[in-house]
Amino acid sequence: MKKQVIPCEKEILTPVQKLNEYIMTSLRTIEGLDLTRIPEAPQIDKLKAASRKFIERGLIVEEAKQLRLTRKGKLVADGIAAELFFDKEIPQIVD
Repeated sequence: MKKQVIPCEKEILTPVQKLNEYIMTSLRTIEGLDLTRIPEAPQIDKLKAASRKFIERGLIVEEAKQLRLTRKGKLVADGIAAELFFDKEIPQIVD
């Protein structure tokens, strides 16, 4: 029998891409986005500032260093995540 090779691709993410992936995926969980996993104070400050308008509109709640989508926020999760994304390289990564 001939040996079958399954093609695969490997994507190497930059630190900012890793952070954005974390933002996008964690917002969709029950636990939400854990701010203690964001490594640098400037990133946390930017994220909190960007999330303020969503908190004021009842789309996100902040509790115990967690940002979670409300029921209403889940309907527009992609848009919220996109507005919370970082667009410049950052020195640290989210593990």
